[in-house]
Amino acid sequence: MNIANLLRPAAPPTRSMNLAISGERVVIRTPERRDMDQWIAARTRNRSYLQPFEPKWPDDALTPTAFNRRLSRQQRDMRTGHSCPFVIIRLDNLQLIGAINLNNIVRGAAQYASMGYWLDEQSQGQGYMTEAAMLALGHAFGPLKLHRVNAGCVPHNGRSKSLLTRLGFEEEGYAKRYLQINGEWQDHLLFGLSIETWKTTLPGSSLNIPA
Repeated sequence: MNIANLLRPAAPPTRSMNLAISGERVVIRTPERRDMDQWIAARTRNRSYLQPFEPKWPDDALTPTAFNRRLSRQQRDMRTGHSCPFVIIRLDNLQLIGAINLNNIVRGAAQYASMGYWLDEQSQGQGYMTEAAMLALGHAFGPLKLHRVNAGCVPHNGRSKSLLTRLGFEEEGYAKRYLQINGEWQDHLLFGLSIETWKTTLPGSSLNIPA
């Protein structure tokens, strides 16, 4: 049996380039060129808050060139079924307040993705990210037909750990020097959520997820 073939990425059942999923207070949708100004403004406003938790930003991180480069990569990965990126938009004022992505989608015998996210500092603690994550997970376990979603955070990121626990993720391990964050290899707490667990938790049972 060829393990590499079993784990190779493959196109998911749904690969729409114009996907939008609405909740009560936020909508998550695929990024578009019209998001550039709001994206740059939000990232600029949150630079000092976000940098300690993200890979080192390139020198041109807050420029139209960087945004277009990122958008082109996301669109390519969507076409090939490797990822499903979303921006988070508040419904009351249509402001971009963050992003949540299903990255590194693997098919075959694995059927999983890795979830990454960020949220505007001023929008923290108001339930926006919880709702956005529930919508993204509903898409992962519904149309994308994934079996599992993984996530990780640095040990000192208490908000991220609380979010994952609230969504039903289980802490499964501790990886030393796991990812290069803000220019340094940092340890990470590793979390996982299977569709079986999701469907028996409050977030999962509140959405209509096909078996």
